[in-house]
Amino acid sequence: MAAGVLCAAASLTVAGPATAQGSPWTPYRSSDALVTAARSTCAFDVQETVLKDREEYRTTASYPDGSPKEQVFRGDLVVEFTNTTTGKSVVHDLGGTGVYAFAADGTPQSLTSQHGPFSATLPAGSTPMTGIYVVSGKGTSVSFNPDGSRTLTLGKHGTAIDVCAELS
Repeated sequence: MAAGVLCAAASLTVAGPATAQGSPWTPYRSSDALVTAARSTCAFDVQETVLKDREEYRTTASYPDGSPKEQVFRGDLVVEFTNTTTGKSVVHDLGGTGVYAFAADGTPQSLTSQHGPFSATLPAGSTPMTGIYVVSGKGTSVSFNPDGSRTLTLGKHGTAIDVCAELS
């Protein structure tokens, strides 16, 4: 999600300080990613291809050393998910607004939707399930656990779409 926005399945790179001309918002671009069957627990590899990306972020809280403690992402993001074995694909609009929280060492702690959906890869050991999901609903969040698993918590009106099932 960054705005519903960064694909939580993709590797997260901590964004640096804002550089836009006087604006607190900095452009952010998601990258295509190959999510292997072992990582996603789908029975096949999934290619995630960014079709539209107009994301931006700003740091809303920092640690004393200046590193981000919290960043808000917003904007348009459309991603195509493709089963690399069969070629079957689905497209999801992941545009919205979300908040990333970081530990002092820069590792992500959580991603929470303020508005709109985001995608999340929940590897083996994740709670309450594993797979690739498009989740939405204000307050829906994914926590990043130290062991590499993740914990998905749906907001009050949260929903989860099983992308692995869509691509089977």
